[in-house]
Amino acid sequence: MNSPRRKPADRIIDAAITRVRERGIMVALDGISLEEAIADSGVSRATAYRHWPSRAEFLREVLVRVVRDTRLEPEGVEEIDALREFMSAHQGELATEAGRRTLVVEGLRIALEADFQRFATSREWRDYLALRATCSGLPDSDLRAVVTAELAAAERSFTALRAAVYSRLPKLFGYRLTTPPADGGGFELMSQAMGALLTGFVVRASVNEESTSFQARAFGSSMESHWTSTTYALVAATLSYLEPDPSVHWTATRIAASIALLDELATLVDKGHAERGT
Repeated sequence: MNSPRRKPADRIIDAAITRVRERGIMVALDGISLEEAIADSGVSRATAYRHWPSRAEFLREVLVRVVRDTRLEPEGVEEIDALREFMSAHQGELATEAGRRTLVVEGLRIALEADFQRFATSREWRDYLALRATCSGLPDSDLRAVVTAELAAAERSFTALRAAVYSRLPKLFGYRLTTPPADGGGFELMSQAMGALLTGFVVRASVNEESTSFQARAFGSSMESHWTSTTYALVAATLSYLEPDPSVHWTATRIAASIALLDELATLVDKGHAERGT
């Protein structure tokens, strides 16, 4: 990443971000040192200080990069494959109401557990959440304003991405929003609420508060599965926004369309990861 071909300022920021990933973001931002970044990057001090006459200007670029480097992965390759395998193996159950309920509950359990684990184990997300908590206390008002604006833009982007994922649920499972708002922003509303809940659980996990594990047939599913208190709460919240759509008729063609949607999602996810080099 810190290639000699990159501009000197970019090399210094890269070095600073590497330090942030190693240490995490501290409340006073004392762990973000221009001098250390200069030493790590191999760029001269004179060049660095011409580019950033003050530490606040340096911090601004580092913190903006922290926010912009934080990505929301709406779906992961492994969970899509797990969902596709599960639904393919049980697609015959889509013909009955009880079977469909089981597939909905189990599908959400698989997807939301993977979603939570991905965020809870991400160094980028821990830094992002720490910066969110720290931002309001930044002493420099200009720096605070810039970082606040970047965080707000990131939240809007994350909400939109989640909403796009949730909007696929009707086609996949034959469910609809329980009370869609008149302005049509129901999945946005759902996304905001689920994002806040997921963030809370990620924060809890960061202080080593473990979820309770148990076996259960939950939410009308006929399958006894392994649950955690975190996944249980996330599935419960998701289901509170959704209900079976009585206009959907589960013919063989409709069932095949659900399976095909997972194939489509798997292709899109593989393409997205390839484009990001992940």
